[in-house]
Amino acid sequence: MNTSYWPIHSISSNRSSGIQLKAAWHWLLRRLDATTEPRVWKSTDASGQTLWNAYDPISQVAIDHASADELRTWLEELHYHS
Repeated sequence: MNTSYWPIHSISSNRSSGIQLKAAWHWLLRRLDATTEPRVWKSTDASGQTLWNAYDPISQVAIDHASADELRTWLEELHYHS
């Protein structure tokens, strides 16, 4: 009976290549999505009231759970400080 063991490197190299490809893909998506414009999105609280959130990638400052007026003021301050 032959009990020789010959490791198959193609499986581990395929996994390694797959992981590297996935990492490269995520890096590319982040680069394509990169912007200097503030990102704004809305959310709702438990009572259903609309709240606003925003993030400025240049200053790395965020505002969370703001009213529309608070968000507007925050955006204007960003504009005038730059």
